[in-house]
Amino acid sequence: MRLKLGDLAKTKASRVMGIDCSTHSLAFCIFYNRRPVRWGKIVFNGADFWERLADASNKVRAVADDFEVDYIAFESAILATTKNADVTIKLSMVYGACIAELMRTDTKIVTPRPLEWQSYIGNPNFKKAEKDALKLECPGKSASWYSGEIRNRRKQKTMDFFNHKWPELNITDNDVGDSFGLAYYAYHNLTVRK
Repeated sequence: MRLKLGDLAKTKASRVMGIDCSTHSLAFCIFYNRRPVRWGKIVFNGADFWERLADASNKVRAVADDFEVDYIAFESAILATTKNADVTIKLSMVYGACIAELMRTDTKIVTPRPLEWQSYIGNPNFKKAEKDALKLECPGKSASWYSGEIRNRRKQKTMDFFNHKWPELNITDNDVGDSFGLAYYAYHNLTVRK
């Protein structure tokens, strides 16, 4: 059998996890044998950012060994998502704390950009025609309202994709939905089965 160059770069993995992290929580989904087998959301508690950061590290450390995965797709933090440098810096600190705990298990971690996995499941950014249609459907709103509505519709589209594929799931949390997208993308596009 002739191998393609792209196949040589793929990691061999059986259990693949997708992680969507924020400064307040970490949502995860594990794919095994072509379907999701475990998912959930870990909420970080604390009166301020620093307490939540410590809680994030402690909680991820406590469950990292329990995840038992071969490969993790941890969504990349990008400035364009927040347009706020302080939020991006804090998000990166939480990412670093969580990734450091996950790396203790010697699991390979990659950080795909949001648009990579979103496009893979058929949920790319809105095109001009879609934005114009939204403005006709909901006239007279502010630019920030339209941005928020596009974000909400794309989050819903991700959940709908997986709820349609596996109707028994009934995903209602958009962070968990995003973790499904990351796991699905990594399982089908970045890894080959062991």
